[in-house]
Amino acid sequence: MQQTAFRAVLGALALAALLMPRTVSAQEPVKAPATLEAELRKQLEASPNDPELLFKLGNALYDQGRRTEAEQTYLKSLENDPGFVKAMVNLGIVLNEGGRSAEALKHFDRAEQLAPTDITVLCNKGQALYALQRYPDAVGYYLKAMKLEPQNQLPHYLLGVAFADVGIYREAIREWQLVVSLDPETEAAKTASEGIEVLQGLLPPGDQP
Repeated sequence: MQQTAFRAVLGALALAALLMPRTVSAQEPVKAPATLEAELRKQLEASPNDPELLFKLGNALYDQGRRTEAEQTYLKSLENDPGFVKAMVNLGIVLNEGGRSAEALKHFDRAEQLAPTDITVLCNKGQALYALQRYPDAVGYYLKAMKLEPQNQLPHYLLGVAFADVGIYREAIREWQLVVSLDPETEAAKTASEGIEVLQGLLPPGDQP
């Protein structure tokens, strides 16, 4: 029963929304994806090849679960701006989620060439490598991101997922506790807290980190 519960939590730990680059300012009100889609399509009537508008439309489609349309929209954004790193990353995320991790990796490789110190790029490349069962390479990218930004929650969070996935629960708990301590109000921290609770139940009594 505990293992089943752990797998359910681990499945929720993907947090694609956390990994996906956005372009919404703190002052900009959050809109429903369908409403945002309608507004963006209206703007695109005047500027049909605007890569930023296409990128935002891809995000709105992704948030509605319309992955194929999102993929096509990110591709169109990149056709108009081949160096648009955020569109590369989001396209890679869609491909990786769809089981096309080798294809996704090509986009993350290109994104890394253009933005070698971008934490979101490095962590998403790690995710594609992990999906391809290149586990040491994936962990290497999480550690590289962690070294660049020790206070960034994302690499600690993903390293915790990697530890938990192979049964190294004490180390996973430590990474997730660090995520929570860095900022307990984020989505990553809230989900990490759930994972900590489950993993603590799988450890022998008295073996808590």
